[in-house]
Amino acid sequence: MRKTILFCLLILVPAVLAAQEFIDRIEIAGNEKVARDTILYYLSSKEGDYYNEDMLRKDFKVLWTTGFFANIKIEGLDTPRGKVVRITVEENPVIKTITYKTGKKVKENDIVNKLKEKDAYLLPYSYYSANKIQRIQKTITDLLEEKGLQAAKVDVATDKKGKNEVEVVFKIDEGPKMRVGEIAFEGRTKIPESILGESMKENQKHSLISWITGKDVFKENKLTEGMQLLKNKLQENGYMEATIGEPRIEEVKKRTIFGFKKQPMKKIIVPVNAGYLYRVGDIAIEGNKATNTEGLRGMIKLVKGEIYNTKAREKAVEKIGELYRNGGYMFAQITPVESLDPKRKIVNVNFNINEGEIAFLRKLDFKGNSYTKDKVIRREMMIREGDPFRFALFKDSILRVRQLGLVDMDKDPDIRPDPEKPTEFDVTVGVKELQRNNIQFSAGYSGYDGTFVALSYSTVNFLGAGENLELTLQYGKRVKNYIFGFTEPYLLDLPINVGLNLHDSYQFYPGLYERKGKGFDFSVGGRLYEYWRANLTYSYEFVDITYDANLGYDPYYFGLTHYNISSLNPSIYRSTIDSPLTPTSGSLYMASLQFSGSFLGGEIDMIKPRLEWTRYQPIMPRHSIGLHVAYQFIKPLGNSSIPYWERFYMGGERDIRGYEIYQIGPRNELGTVIGGEKSLILNAEYIIQVGEGSPLYLIAFYDRGNTVLKNQKLSLKNMYSSTGLEARIFVPALRVPFRLIFAYNNPKIYSDDSNFAFRFAIGTTF
Repeated sequence: MRKTILFCLLILVPAVLAAQEFIDRIEIAGNEKVARDTILYYLSSKEGDYYNEDMLRKDFKVLWTTGFFANIKIEGLDTPRGKVVRITVEENPVIKTITYKTGKKVKENDIVNKLKEKDAYLLPYSYYSANKIQRIQKTITDLLEEKGLQAAKVDVATDKKGKNEVEVVFKIDEGPKMRVGEIAFEGRTKIPESILGESMKENQKHSLISWITGKDVFKENKLTEGMQLLKNKLQENGYMEATIGEPRIEEVKKRTIFGFKKQPMKKIIVPVNAGYLYRVGDIAIEGNKATNTEGLRGMIKLVKGEIYNTKAREKAVEKIGELYRNGGYMFAQITPVESLDPKRKIVNVNFNINEGEIAFLRKLDFKGNSYTKDKVIRREMMIREGDPFRFALFKDSILRVRQLGLVDMDKDPDIRPDPEKPTEFDVTVGVKELQRNNIQFSAGYSGYDGTFVALSYSTVNFLGAGENLELTLQYGKRVKNYIFGFTEPYLLDLPINVGLNLHDSYQFYPGLYERKGKGFDFSVGGRLYEYWRANLTYSYEFVDITYDANLGYDPYYFGLTHYNISSLNPSIYRSTIDSPLTPTSGSLYMASLQFSGSFLGGEIDMIKPRLEWTRYQPIMPRHSIGLHVAYQFIKPLGNSSIPYWERFYMGGERDIRGYEIYQIGPRNELGTVIGGEKSLILNAEYIIQVGEGSPLYLIAFYDRGNTVLKNQKLSLKNMYSSTGLEARIFVPALRVPFRLIFAYNNPKIYSDDSNFAFRFAIGTTF
């Protein structure tokens, strides 16, 4: 039997091999720009291989996908020596130029960015492909629809230039923008249509607000998203079984907000079946071992018997998840399981918690700090290698690093769990160093300093260890300053800062007095808890005052033109403001006190308490709101009086920016500003950074405040206000912004003043 099988194989195998033909050669015709070797590179079939038609069909598909050819023909020809594979191609032309003829609403740059996003961007001198052109045409059409240009048309024209070259022109007819004139809801629901309409974020009814934000433009491709948001809104209000039908679109004619003639708009009609209203039933929590059930229950703002709210459910999941992450349980999962009881119209919710294991910080690296010493950044981290990876501590640590003003975050930290040990995290914090040294010779003008020239050297990162050093020589019409200052932020590597400041200064207060001072400040401070810090400063200064007695100052001070002032200045504050240079988020709470007394070696007895609050709130990318409130008063001790030159004077870019400096405050019968003994200032800013990474900021501001005598009341009605616009250019090399301020002031100080003012300034208001 075995001999028989072997005999058959010896006969059949040579016969099969003889029947299988080989590829003798591959011929290519029609190619001009695409080299023969390039075509052969894409073929799986090779000369000398067995001839296989299935393989040739695959080769055809591969060649077609290259986009090189408009037509391909592959055939196998018989010859005495075997098969000849003949490939005949017709090459696509090369695109010489690509032109986008756009309108006013969509620019070429918008189209290019969209094509790159969709991986459909076409470069000059690439091969023309009808499929690619159609894809680009579709992408541009989608972009136009996103912009609300539903009537737009995109035509493509090709013009042959030279041998096998074409110019491609995309002609874009934008047509008119179609706006949403009306939104109607059909069906049973007790929720006001205005609330339902707000949920359709990308297709809102034409109004002043929606026109400003561009949300009144009809976008058909956003309707599906709007229907889902509408359903979410109904469920947020207890309608758990709500269904939304297919919206109908009709054309109506409506007037615009400017009252011009009627124009075509879209009416969106949405069928809504809200169903029954559901209330909160039983709330259960399962799976928690590391946390207290009652504590978790307090995070769930769902009260039995009240209307059920899915948004409150999601907030509960978010809060509980944050609690676990802050405790080091980075992989904790919180899953709310809802059970609807249609008979009782209630929703029972079971929050299932899978805590997972505690994660640890295995390795912490900093990248990008070539000058700043690693320990300067690392000592601000409240989490150490080997500690549980508590996410809140890590975020707070990153904020403290930014508050140094030495480095900024290059990007979000890279947090990676070990593939073999997922509970161990390696973290790399990328930083970029800010301008540390400021050596400058400058000349200019500011409201407080007048014309001046200055030579200064300052660094916030002396020798890379984070120390602050300042040397300043400034000479001007209103000011002369000679300053030496040094601050050690970490004494003996402990979170204790020590600083010394020596100064010799002259300041002219226009129309008031001249003040000369020589002295020093010595300060010590440290961190109390988390973001809370405390400082204590001792100051001693020799003061010379020159003033005109005809201005009406109190005769008590006529002889007090030379005196010493010795004071203690304690302060306590908490700051979460993200940056000392370009803040966008965080808050500051501060209380400080200047206590001057003769028993300290001076000749002035008084106290100056000050309370201050600042808040920055981001509202969208590169947009934020800044708020600032400061209250202070001055009070004499014993039988002494307060010199006028120690009182509060307002006006200028540091408080109420539209007014001239030192022009706001109580006046005597001669009209001389005599300074206030208590003051209140309120500032509000809407801040827009013009472009990502741009040094230019546009700011709409409102300042309001006043300073009064101790027997007068501070009233919000009796205050000076300044409203306007400001352009602020931040110069990293100088670590200060330059400002152009246009303001409207009310009331006027003098009857012949203008309500409008234009100012140039340096620094910030708060």
